[in-house]
Amino acid sequence: MRRSEITLDTLYDREEQLLEELNSGEAKDWVYYEIVDVYEKMVRYLSRCSAEEKEEHGFEYVKKQLVSYLIHYGTYLKTQLRKDERVAKTAFQKALRYDSENPIAYYRLGFLTYNEQRYTEALRYFEQALEYQKTYSNREFCLNERQLYYAHLYLANSALFIAEKTYQSVAQFPDYISDQEKPAELSFLHEWLQRNENILTMQAFTKWTASGKEYCSKEQCEQVMMNPPKNTVVLYFSDRENVVSYHGSEVCLPRDPSEMLCYFLVETNKERPATKYDMEVFFQSRRNGDIPTNTFVQKVKRLREKLGRIGVPPTLDSCPCRGETAYYYNGLVDYIIMYRSDYTFMFDDEW
Repeated sequence: MRRSEITLDTLYDREEQLLEELNSGEAKDWVYYEIVDVYEKMVRYLSRCSAEEKEEHGFEYVKKQLVSYLIHYGTYLKTQLRKDERVAKTAFQKALRYDSENPIAYYRLGFLTYNEQRYTEALRYFEQALEYQKTYSNREFCLNERQLYYAHLYLANSALFIAEKTYQSVAQFPDYISDQEKPAELSFLHEWLQRNENILTMQAFTKWTASGKEYCSKEQCEQVMMNPPKNTVVLYFSDRENVVSYHGSEVCLPRDPSEMLCYFLVETNKERPATKYDMEVFFQSRRNGDIPTNTFVQKVKRLREKLGRIGVPPTLDSCPCRGETAYYYNGLVDYIIMYRSDYTFMFDDEW
């Protein structure tokens, strides 16, 4: 038993080291994979313990952390800077082993399989997402209003694609079909499919500027990236990577710093700067919940440095606020932020 206790203590120590790495703001390809591996080992160990030991060692906390990393960072497990749909699918499936009623995991799997034209599988995932959404209590993994809307559209289209394929199969047996038994006219299926597909295509992405939000297609996002406005920082959460562009130069960012930049641009100004407490969602939480001020300062410093490498003028100013170091977007350059309309930010973007 002594050896097992030392092993668990070692895992706790490794957890702390990895959280420090993640909070440093540096992109290290192995970190997300390592932290998931550590939490999986903790869960396996604690699942064999008594109820008292589980409570003592925070079994539910560990399991929630594991599911959270699989959901939020699963697409980055292979590399922090490049998204991988195959890796993401494996991560979402693994999350469901530990949280079998997680709505957002089912939704994400539905989206991935829909894009692969595996409509029967996609239909099942979207049905489960909508069903579990009714009773799931953890808001972090519930579908937001936009995702609920898309889930219904994807579900309807999956069923329509299946119906269309079935009708086409039935038509291969003309000798067995009388005039009274012929399938209904398929035009209504095509019309409904086309309508839904147009919505999903033309509203696939959201473009966010100082003037507000509007929907756009993936192609329109790519056009902005090819011909960006002058004196404008463009932050694009594409299907492949998170890119910051300025005057033709680009830099890729992991999820946390890219969302931190997004938060600064849309939520802060000189009258409303952000301290570490306003931005604690971007820091990997420890059991005591503390965020060292220097960690916050260093993370913002690295973000500034990455923006500086592509020629972005100093855009994030610092100031004291409530006894803390704070930062804000100074408006020196304009911004455009583009992301999938069903993207879930770690911060609350429902304004």
